[in-house]
Amino acid sequence: MTVKDAIGQPAAASRAEAAAPTPQRVIPDGCNIGVVLRVALGVNAVVALAVLLGHAQWGPAWVRFVELSAVLEPALLMTLLAWCALRRFLPQLPLVWQRLLGWATPAVCMAAILLIVGPLGPDLSNSPRWAALLVALAFGVAIQHYFELRARAFSPAVTEARFQALQSRIRPHFFFNSLNAVIAVVRSDPPRAERMLEAVAELFRAVMGDVRKLVPLEQELDLCRRYVEIEQTRLGERLQVEWDVGAVHPRARVPQLLLQPVIENAVRYGAERLAGDCRIVVRVRQLGFRLEIFVSNPVAKDPLQREGNQIGLANIRGRLALIYDLEAELTTRVRHDRFELTMSLPVEKRANG
Repeated sequence: MTVKDAIGQPAAASRAEAAAPTPQRVIPDGCNIGVVLRVALGVNAVVALAVLLGHAQWGPAWVRFVELSAVLEPALLMTLLAWCALRRFLPQLPLVWQRLLGWATPAVCMAAILLIVGPLGPDLSNSPRWAALLVALAFGVAIQHYFELRARAFSPAVTEARFQALQSRIRPHFFFNSLNAVIAVVRSDPPRAERMLEAVAELFRAVMGDVRKLVPLEQELDLCRRYVEIEQTRLGERLQVEWDVGAVHPRARVPQLLLQPVIENAVRYGAERLAGDCRIVVRVRQLGFRLEIFVSNPVAKDPLQREGNQIGLANIRGRLALIYDLEAELTTRVRHDRFELTMSLPVEKRANG
């Protein structure tokens, strides 16, 4: 091996890892509704197709599929629950052991269901029961591999590019507005200008950081209040923000810079575009295991301005989908000349990767 090869191979490996970093947990997340739906629909579709190919007529094929469902559905449910428990409570293990556990779980659950069902289950005389275990093992390998590849695809350069796109949208617009606001008060009110510079520093520390990071909700709200203070210096008393924050569990965490861009949009397409007072309402409530965030602001009637607002919100939707999959929701509507946004997130402490 040449020196060039010795140097080039680690470099190539590091570039590959940077482009598609290995996730820290590779057991499928059976607690995630997106994973549950994909696994349930995929497994049932494959089994239904296999049964249909093995029967010449639709009627007998449907009867056979219903019979097999007596074993398939309980085993599938048990597998998802087991993956959920392993994902949440299993200590950090080497990836090889995690993969083996992910592969073996469906086969173990299938064996347990076959023992429980026994003679009450469907007729498997056409094939030995160990064949069902092999099929379950094959499903486990395929599903685990699929979600690991999916995690690799969504955690690396693709997601980083989307996050950077969101950050680049924030930086120039906010940077110059913040400097102009500080310049406006630096002579007349030096202490206030100093507080504003500290607020700007905190905001840019968050912007330059990893926006995939989850932070306590109160930290994100404090960041938003600092942003509002800066904008109130620039726009005056006509910018009013009504904070209505209810009791929230201390463990409630949200993606960093999730709410601040929403309020920035409210200022940019509300207070900056409209004459007179601009009242922005921010309401936060915890409903069971869900965190509900509601933001309302007056909106310009110009369709082009509304379209610009939607472009910014598309980035936020993308981040929610990448972090929470189908567990997060973001809805918007215009009612009585006010733009209303509602976000719903699960209340839990998640780990990156």
